[in-house]
Amino acid sequence: MAIDIIAGVRALFGTSSADIRGKLDAINRTQAVIEFALDGTILAANQNFLDAMGYAEREIVGQHHRIFVDPDDAASPEYAAFWERLGSGQADVGLYRRLGAGGREVWIQASYNPVLNRWGKPVKVVKFATDVTGQRLRMADMEGRLSAIDKAQAVISFTLEGIILDANDNFLATMGYSRDEVIGQHHRMFVDPADRESLEYREFWEKLGRGEYDSSLYRRVDRRGREVWIQGSYNPILDMAGRPFKVVKYATDVTAQTRATRTLHASLAELADTVPAIAEQARITNALANEASRSATDGGALVEAVIATMAAIQEGAHDIAEIVGMIDSIAFQTNILALNAAIEAARSGVHGKGFAVVAQEVRMLSQRSADSARDIRALIERTLERVQEGNDRSGEAGAAMRDILTSVETLLDRVSDVARATNTQAGGIDTVRRAVSELA
Repeated sequence: MAIDIIAGVRALFGTSSADIRGKLDAINRTQAVIEFALDGTILAANQNFLDAMGYAEREIVGQHHRIFVDPDDAASPEYAAFWERLGSGQADVGLYRRLGAGGREVWIQASYNPVLNRWGKPVKVVKFATDVTGQRLRMADMEGRLSAIDKAQAVISFTLEGIILDANDNFLATMGYSRDEVIGQHHRMFVDPADRESLEYREFWEKLGRGEYDSSLYRRVDRRGREVWIQGSYNPILDMAGRPFKVVKYATDVTAQTRATRTLHASLAELADTVPAIAEQARITNALANEASRSATDGGALVEAVIATMAAIQEGAHDIAEIVGMIDSIAFQTNILALNAAIEAARSGVHGKGFAVVAQEVRMLSQRSADSARDIRALIERTLERVQEGNDRSGEAGAAMRDILTSVETLLDRVSDVARATNTQAGGIDTVRRAVSELA
């Protein structure tokens, strides 16, 4: 159904019917167009409008405009006033939120235009609209992202020359300023005085002025002159022609982390310096442990030799004891023989007197041999006791020395492990130190 709004357009443009028809066709091709009675009843709509709202023409003609409006808004005094203004001949232009078929949200950039008759009285309303839902959603998405960034990060904007345009609360809290204290000032107020006139600082702003962004860890100075470390990016913003017209900085205060990293770096550097000395001490300890192991091994061999010698002495003492036993037995038998000889000499009378003297001497010699044998036996028994005691002590010393040798070997293994671990640790600490140095 074509929309007959030629009269209204003629009133708007004041030209011929042919020219009006051409302009109307152009508008009809490019824009969504809908006509209403002064009370808001829908009279007609073009295909662009129907497509934008998702309706067929038969579904909306005769309905009221409120079918495109949220029920709460349609019942509001503002909505009634909106139609009163149109009915009085006042146009309304703006961005409108409307509802399409199924309650789908549609955003339109539109103008509601009262059409006047030749006497200047409004007779109906023509709406020209453009569907900007996609743009609006993209803008809402962008605004949502910017809002999230604004809540989470410190944000400040500058002219291309470095003059501060605005700063959010996060940035102001980080640097200790109020908004009035920074707006209109130059970025250099946050820079160490020693760096403000440097070539690097001038080149920094020249780079941003060319539209090149810069991202790094920056050292800045707050209102009290305290050091502040910021992880941030300076982002040139381009106009529609692709030319930079301002710079926005997004930043996060990493002062605590940076100080901790630098402290860790210094500690690691100090530790790395001490590791070679520790490694040298480990090497010396390892050498001493090796020497102790060799000494323990030699001592163990000596103790084993002493044990063998004591065993040989004990065996010799037993042999001597057996010989003394034989001597004692011979002395006893000799004494018996001497006693028998004395008896026979007595029987022989005068003839046996000389023999009796000899027998007495033999008997006395036998007695002395027996006494000496007993003394030797007692001495050997005492010697055997001492030898046995020494043998026991030597055995205990041998067992202790073997335990010591085992412990020394275990210690040597542990010291060797420590030496190897220290060398490995030295390499690992150096690697960590270099990594932390890059972070710092």
